[in-house]
Formats: sequence, structure tokens, C-alpha cells
Amino acid sequence: MLDDEKCLCGSGRLYSMCCKPFSGQGIENYKKEIDSKNYIKAYYVAVAMLSDYLEDVRKHTNRILKDNPVIGRFVLHKDVNALSELADRIFHCIPKGNTDNWGERFEFIKGLVDAEDWKNECEYYQLLYYELNNDKGKFSEQIEAIVKNTKVDVHTDQRMLELLRSVILPSGQLTELLKLDDILIEKTDSSLMKLKYKFDKAIQLALVSDNTSAKKIADEVMAELEKEDLYTEDEVYSQDVIAMMYEMYHNFDPDVKWLEKALHVREKMNIKKFTEAGKVKYYSDIAYTYWKMENYEVAEQDFCTSLEYAKTAFAQIYLLDCLVEQKKIKNLKEYLESVEFEDMGADSIDFLIIVGNAAIQLKDNDSIELIKRYIEETNIEVPYYKFYLKELELELEKKSGKIMRLLNKLSPLKKYLILQPQLNGIGINVEKILEDLKK
Repeated sequence: MLDDEKCLCGSGRLYSMCCKPFSGQGIENYKKEIDSKNYIKAYYVAVAMLSDYLEDVRKHTNRILKDNPVIGRFVLHKDVNALSELADRIFHCIPKGNTDNWGERFEFIKGLVDAEDWKNECEYYQLLYYELNNDKGKFSEQIEAIVKNTKVDVHTDQRMLELLRSVILPSGQLTELLKLDDILIEKTDSSLMKLKYKFDKAIQLALVSDNTSAKKIADEVMAELEKEDLYTEDEVYSQDVIAMMYEMYHNFDPDVKWLEKALHVREKMNIKKFTEAGKVKYYSDIAYTYWKMENYEVAEQDFCTSLEYAKTAFAQIYLLDCLVEQKKIKNLKEYLESVEFEDMGADSIDFLIIVGNAAIQLKDNDSIELIKRYIEETNIEVPYYKFYLKELELELEKKSGKIMRLLNKLSPLKKYLILQPQLNGIGINVEKILEDLKK
């Protein structure tokens, strides 16, 4: 690539001022910087590796596709896989606060090869970047445009199906969600993942109050799940999926045995293999199950253990409820003043209900009025959540103390949906939520 050409990474800068200083470095250099936790340099090495590869793509791929389509399809398949690996490395080590817009960059990269598979791969990473960085709706228009223009069928890449599903979940588009679930059920070869996608479908139907259909599907999933062990003790992701389904099935059949089964699966996990991020999730999940069993003392201990590794809104919110239920907290004012409600995202509903319960139990009228104001400011698209937030507002008006009943109806479903597979610790793989738990 010439020094005065625009760099192929899509930055818009000249090659000499962009990727050239890091050109020629390979995977060994990248791994060395990652191992040293020098993520800024690892990022620039990863971007330069992409630019180096795109130079070869630009020179050869379109020409081979045109001159010899059979060989060209083979080369294209190799190029798409390489693009995926290179992009994963970049996304893994993007430094905090980095302003490079990889949605725009992949728009440029998409134009380098005139082939549908290449364009689809670029659109996957565009959508992933926009979704991961969509703070306060910053990229909502871009996300909507990609979703609208993406044709979904059994040939759609499974990662893209999973990502599309997580993107449209907050909008409550039931028809589209059920379509994605049906395709995922048909597409996957994994017995466990078929059950997971069927259970996803049951959850969606429950959210629109089709409880008969939802329970029928959930019952079928449990019947299959009970037939055999669908995981080994080394398959952390599988263990987590199964534990989650047991825990959520408790919403369809409120027998404590399902929560006990979830705990049994989680307690088999080998936490010695977990990273700190994995331990945060592990202890929060176990604590949440104990919370549902109303064993607030044990739940408190596990939430505190989770918070020792990292401060998460979820653990802090539910720890508050454990303290309230054990009558260990007397004043909400300081807690409420330290919370930045507008940044809570998916945890905001749990926060409102749990703090509402605390305010009623403590007869804290000032906090009740503040929570009512928060409810007015909450913009939720899904009708199911809107209904229960309205009911929460009414309970606060009456100060009847029935808020925990709302939480049992609403939060567990929301929690399950939030925990759809997403970013992991060694790259981007929307199907493997817990790979970051492994060393």
C-alpha cells in the first residue's frame, strides 16, 4: 500500500499516518501485547494485521471470483473466515474511550469485495459495534437501518441470528422474535441449543400473556431436559444454560425443586477455571437463586462475594433487598442519592421495584415520591413491562407493600432475556456467553 493512499482499515487517514508503523507484525506480536495487558498497542497491531490482509483481498479476491468462480468461492470462504478472526481480535482489545467508529469502518471494508458473504460478515460486525456502543440510543438509527435491510432465513449465519434477536428484544416485536427462534431451532445441530431456543420462545409468549402456549412449550423443554445430562462438567456454557432454564421454569411451575436443580448444576461448576468476570456472574447467579428461595442470608453472602470481584448494578440492587428483608437497612436516602438511574439500562426495572419495596417497608414517603418520578421517566417499549410498571406505580400510590409479587412476575423473565449470549473474553462470539469464564 502506498504511503499517500487512504488506509484500508477504513479510518480515512493516509496509510503512512495510520497502520504503516505497525504493518508486518503477526499473531505472535498481538498475543505478546495481550499477555502483557498492553491493550492499546495490541489494538493497533490488530488493526494493522487487518489492513495487511485487506491489501491481499483487494488485489486478488474480486479478480478470482470473476475469472474462476469455483476457486473464487473457496478463496472467498477463506477471506470471510480471516475477516472474522481479525475483527474478533480488534473488538477484544478496543481501548476504553476509543472513538474509532467501526460501524463506519466496516461500511468501507464492505465495499472491497463484491460478494454477498463478505457483505453479510461486515454487516454483522457493524451491527455488533453499534449495539455494544449504543449508550443512550447513540446508534439507534444505524441499528434500525441494518435490521430493516437484513433478510432472515435458514441460510442466515447463526451469530447474526443471535445478534438480531438481542437487538430487537427491547422493542418487543413478537412476530420477528418468534421467527428468529424458529429458524434457530431448525438451524442448530445441538440438542441443548434446540431446547434453549424453544425455551426462549416460551418466554416470548409469556411476555405477551399467551400463557397456555408458553407453558406447553416450557413443559416440553423440561421433559426433554430431564431425560439425560446434556453437558459435561467442563462445558461451562452448557451448565449455565441448563441452570438458567431450571431457574426460569420456576415461573411456569412454582415448585422449589426447580430452583434446587439450578443450584445443583451451578455448584458443579469448577470456579477455579473462572476469570474474575466469570466469578462475578457465578456468585450473582447463585445469590439470585437463593433470593428467589427467600433465603436472604445466604443470598446476601453470595451477592457480597460477587461485589468483591466487581461492582455490578444487579448485585447491588438485590443485595439491598436482602438487607431490607432482614431488616438490616434503615435509611434509603444515601443509597438513592448514589444511584445514577439514567445509566442503569436493563437493571432499572429491578431497581424501581426493589427500592419501591424498601421504601414502603420503611415508610419512606420521600423515597416513594422519587421512585414515582423515576417511573415517569422510564421509557419501556415492551407492553408486558409497561403494564407492570404501571401496576408498580399504583402500588406505590396505595403503599400496599405488594411490590414483591410484581417482581416475581416481571424481573425473572427480564433477567433471562438480558442474559442472552453476548460478548465473551477472547473475541466476539454471540453464541458463547460464558467462554470468558475459562482460563
